[in-house]
Amino acid sequence: MAVRQIIQASKALEFPGDLDSGPSKGNELYSGEISQDMLRADIHNAWSTCRDAISTGDKDTIRSFHLAAKDWDKSVDYFQLSRQLEKYKAYFPHGSLIDPSKVDIELLPVKERSLEERLFKITRGYWSMPYSKGYGRRLRFVIIDKYHKSVVGIIGLQSPSADLSCRDMYLGVAKDKKLEVINNTLDAYTIGATPVYAALLGGKLVAGLLHSEVIRKQYWALYGNKRTTQLNRRVPQPLLAITTASAFGRSSIYNRLKDDSCLLAKPLGYTKGFGTIHLEELYPRIVQWLKYTERHVPAGFGNGPKVRWQNIMRALVDLGISREYLSHGLKREVFIFELVRNIHSVCQDGAVPDVTSFNDVVWLNFWKNRWAIPRSERDERWKSIDAYQIIKDSLERNHS
Repeated sequence: MAVRQIIQASKALEFPGDLDSGPSKGNELYSGEISQDMLRADIHNAWSTCRDAISTGDKDTIRSFHLAAKDWDKSVDYFQLSRQLEKYKAYFPHGSLIDPSKVDIELLPVKERSLEERLFKITRGYWSMPYSKGYGRRLRFVIIDKYHKSVVGIIGLQSPSADLSCRDMYLGVAKDKKLEVINNTLDAYTIGATPVYAALLGGKLVAGLLHSEVIRKQYWALYGNKRTTQLNRRVPQPLLAITTASAFGRSSIYNRLKDDSCLLAKPLGYTKGFGTIHLEELYPRIVQWLKYTERHVPAGFGNGPKVRWQNIMRALVDLGISREYLSHGLKREVFIFELVRNIHSVCQDGAVPDVTSFNDVVWLNFWKNRWAIPRSERDERWKSIDAYQIIKDSLERNHS
């Protein structure tokens, strides 16, 4: 059964543990149609379906949760993105027009209201993961194939989470120094290739470019003289590392990502599998119910961060639903891209950073010879991929 059908099913269910209790308004209807019990039932169905999909490795169902979350996201104008795609369709060519041996890339920073920003948004909009603008310190990049005049992929960077256990254990930084160190790293919230290049393992090309000098120079240009919000200290130079996490459990892009000399992405472990992705489609109804009970927290100054998380937590508590229903079970694999050779000495002893060297052209040629050209010769299905049509169908699905 499709996720949407399961979530919308409103059957009488037997719930485990403390799910039997709830506010006194029990079977009253709010907004004239949906009862508290129906909401509790649908939360249970969403949680159960997600857990089953994780346990069986059903990525299609997991992806459907992401797509369902996109359906309710009104912050992105997918209709406008579709119109822009028509204007810039030449940047997303048919696979038959691409010669893998001639790919020649350039990593371009994204500026506001630029061509690169429009190409970034179009590319990001077609993926199943809900759209994110990032938060805190933010950098965006578009990778252009100069030979074919097309978009290879995109990179989106943001401020990292203050708490990530596998990262913190790996760095071994003292608790009182942790924020100072973490403020000198970034997190990659989006890394990926457009359809034709993805079929040629372009995701690996894009991921390796996290080591690019272009990113480090752009980071310093934007944030070198800025002060951090929490510690009110200047962001030190250089950027020490970038972390990221896979979308669907174990990663096929970052695992064994290396050049001739070193491992570019080091696996650190897995997240704990907590979050709200399985409840995102239900969020509008959760908000509706909280407004009815006068418990809704609106976004805005003074209400603290993560208002969405606050509202979901408040609804679970008010409905008598266990916190365990935030355990969706999708443990994402975490990786670190080290941009200095002596990261442990820097983090633990305050050593002077020894910056790594990275050449984008050398990496491009390595990628072509190691992955792209062998894949293109072994499996020619990439030649029939219509990148424009795939992206168009995805964008139209989200504004229909």
